[in-house]
Amino acid sequence: MKSTFVIIAAVLLLVLSFLLFTNIAVFQRGYGNAKYHLADGVGPVLQVLKTPTRSVSYVLDNYVNLIDVKRRNEELKKKVETLELETQKIPELEKENERLKGLLKLVEQQPNDLIAARIVGEDVMNWFKCVIIDKGRYAGIKEKMPVITPSGIVGQAVEVHDWHTKVMVVNDTNSAVDVYVSGKNARGIAEGTGQTALKLKYVTKNDEVEVGDKLITSGKDAIFPKGLAVGIVISVNKNRAGLFSDVDVMPFNNFKKLDEVLVVKR
Repeated sequence: MKSTFVIIAAVLLLVLSFLLFTNIAVFQRGYGNAKYHLADGVGPVLQVLKTPTRSVSYVLDNYVNLIDVKRRNEELKKKVETLELETQKIPELEKENERLKGLLKLVEQQPNDLIAARIVGEDVMNWFKCVIIDKGRYAGIKEKMPVITPSGIVGQAVEVHDWHTKVMVVNDTNSAVDVYVSGKNARGIAEGTGQTALKLKYVTKNDEVEVGDKLITSGKDAIFPKGLAVGIVISVNKNRAGLFSDVDVMPFNNFKKLDEVLVVKR
């Protein structure tokens, strides 16, 4: 019985194969329809099977892109920070160049009369208000030599060592500079107050002194040569009691921001 069933199945399979590979129209149409409906049924299944693969690929691609974008953002951030630092340095470099050009110009005009030096500190333990420069006796500096910048006077050497010098600045309470009011006949003494501003002493109420007037050294104090800039008048009070006006002067140099100076040989 079993062998008979096998023989019948084999015969049917051979007949079906024969019909499929013939050009009989009815069988061709049936085969085509069956293949079409089979494709319609399998297509959605394949789409469903492909969807997870596409999703994983999409996520992986986007993750890689995000990592790359993050890396580029970090690189750009570092470049921006570097550029900001360089931009901040530019104004300081420009100011330093201007200072050095001014010093160089003065030195070139008087090569044998000036000693260039750099401020390296402040003497806060002394009775005097002093700055310390990096040149001393070995550079030819002596006590009472004037110290200046292209903007005006700084002070005078008060304590000279082999390799450094203490300079008393003009706003120290022990400092006094004989000055003229530029372009006028008024004359007085610019004294230090221990503060930023100076006091112009011994200017009578009849003297022509006004806010905005510039003071220059008179050369009569045996310290500073004539004609050096000192400061500008910022206030004049003639209403005080006595013969003299109360006059405040702002030095041209900001002593807290000085970096380089020139020592005038005498």
